[in-house]
Amino acid sequence: MTDDGAIEEFSEEEASAVAEGKQDLPRYADQQLRYVQVAFDDQTNENGEIQVKTIGAIVSFDDAGHLTEAGRAHNAQDELNEFEHDACVQFALRETLPNSYATH
Repeated sequence: MTDDGAIEEFSEEEASAVAEGKQDLPRYADQQLRYVQVAFDDQTNENGEIQVKTIGAIVSFDDAGHLTEAGRAHNAQDELNEFEHDACVQFALRETLPNSYATH
């Protein structure tokens, strides 16, 4: 999630390649971003619920767009608020759940 509120999605393969230093992201050169990983099982449990797990990090990039650091937020400004967190989860689930289940 960028400072201007944009959400960009990466596949597991892309995220792993960036984390391992095999892929750079020049569009994020010299930037610090908030990263949210959303994992879920698209099969519902006996209550009709989908289990969703999230983990967040602050990621920093050098002047060429190589990942230099990933860690926890150090202050409230860097933390996702509840709306941003929910937006990331809904974005990740957008093709999994029928629109009738979407919360507005």
